[in-house]
Amino acid sequence: MEKPVKEIKDNYPKYQELLNKTKNSFSKVIVLDEIKGNHQNTRVKKVDVAHVSTGENLELIVESKINNKKDFKFKLRAPEYTGIPFFRFDSDGVAHYNRVPNVELPEQKVDTPHFHKYNDEGRNIAYKTEALEKDSEREALLNDISLCMAHYCDESRTYYNNEKYVEVIQTPPTELDLNTDNDNPTQGVEYE
Repeated sequence: MEKPVKEIKDNYPKYQELLNKTKNSFSKVIVLDEIKGNHQNTRVKKVDVAHVSTGENLELIVESKINNKKDFKFKLRAPEYTGIPFFRFDSDGVAHYNRVPNVELPEQKVDTPHFHKYNDEGRNIAYKTEALEKDSEREALLNDISLCMAHYCDESRTYYNNEKYVEVIQTPPTELDLNTDNDNPTQGVEYE
């Protein structure tokens, strides 16, 4: 079982304020133009975020697999509070098990996509929103990273200028956005 996060458990009111109050990104558009150091197949970008009530400096981190644009993560971190992300979204990956006493193991399982937050014991809890439970809405969110970011913005209360959603561009403008898994577009074409 995962250990509780001491900083969150010991100061849960601060955690609730960080999560539940409005946050503002300094960037309206996040272009994933960096490669994650320990994962060469992942694009990443970190942008600064200001918490409107505490004044705390936060970070919004966006990651996306290069070869699978439906595999992405959004993370909020408060480096002065705890070194780990305090709120996260995973579009793909393994299921999370919410270890809850007196609940059968199959009912503890939360498949991706899902959000992660912490409870008052400092334990990481995965959950789904109503939109993630509906097949059509879930597919729409996973097929458009900016639409999914808007959903994340609402859930985490993170915006640009208190009202606008943050947009995400997965491929930098300096690169072509080609799907190399497609068939050869010239297949069957006869040249003279």
